[in-house]
Amino acid sequence: MKTLAFYTKCGLGLLLGGVISACQTPNRTAPTPAEKNDSTEVNKEAITAYIDQMEDTLEMAYNQQDADLFKRFYDEEAISYGEGREQLFGRSNMLRAFKRQVVQNPQYNSRYRYHTLDVTVGAAGKTAVESGKWVMTDTLGKEKDHGFYMVLFKKKGDRYLSIRDIWNTATAPAAD
Repeated sequence: MKTLAFYTKCGLGLLLGGVISACQTPNRTAPTPAEKNDSTEVNKEAITAYIDQMEDTLEMAYNQQDADLFKRFYDEEAISYGEGREQLFGRSNMLRAFKRQVVQNPQYNSRYRYHTLDVTVGAAGKTAVESGKWVMTDTLGKEKDHGFYMVLFKKKGDRYLSIRDIWNTATAPAAD
């Protein structure tokens, strides 16, 4: 009988110890908002503002016929899909086309404006999709063409670069 009483006391002691232990505050608590790692939170407003600045850079590249500004917009492996032409693979091919059509073209007299309509930020802020409208005018401000575009940006280091873009013209072709 003494053995049974001993095991009963030990069992009750272990049970009571477990209950007390379970009710105590654990040593490791969840981080407070101030302790959370800020890099996991996505600042959509800041990303949208950055994308707007990237479009401003592209607009300046066209308006100033500046190839250095143009190449800041695109990733090395970007692909561009444009209306009325084959797609362009890689920033170097896109830059070559830009130089031929804009920088080295003596008849180039266009000005561009880009207007962001929407920016959707992807998971963990690693990507962003921008859609918008573009307008091309002559040097006097008369509209020559307009259309819409969509750009997929990917975060590379501390920058967002275009990895895909597609655009169209909404102006009907002239009747023959």
